[in-house]
Amino acid sequence: METQAKATLRMANWVEEAYQEGGEDGIRLCTARSEITFSGDLEGQGGCRWLLAYPADGPASFVGHQSFAGKLSGRSGTFVLELSGSFRDATAYVTWTVVPGSGTGELTGLTGDGGYEAPLGQPDVDVTLTHRAS
Repeated sequence: METQAKATLRMANWVEEAYQEGGEDGIRLCTARSEITFSGDLEGQGGCRWLLAYPADGPASFVGHQSFAGKLSGRSGTFVLELSGSFRDATAYVTWTVVPGSGTGELTGLTGDGGYEAPLGQPDVDVTLTHRAS
């Protein structure tokens, strides 16, 4: 059975570092880390590590992995989300998928996907995760 969890995500302590500055191709490459707090159907905390590409022309894109520890729809455990997305028109568009085999505790066997849209500078963002548990 599929269930859609809705929550609010709050990102804090964003730290970004460039490991390639422009160059001939004009692409700036960075790593970043952040801390995440969830409230709602997802209730807990985690951290995220990002890889970002800022081309000279066009929208920035990113990938990352985000840990989660807490409760999902009342069930306790941990899991990891794999993220990808882009920045366009001052908004981050993010899709995520539960990493297969990453669920623990009552979340063992968890699968799912979802995402969110985050206007830059907005601290709280509504997110969804459509999930299935074994």
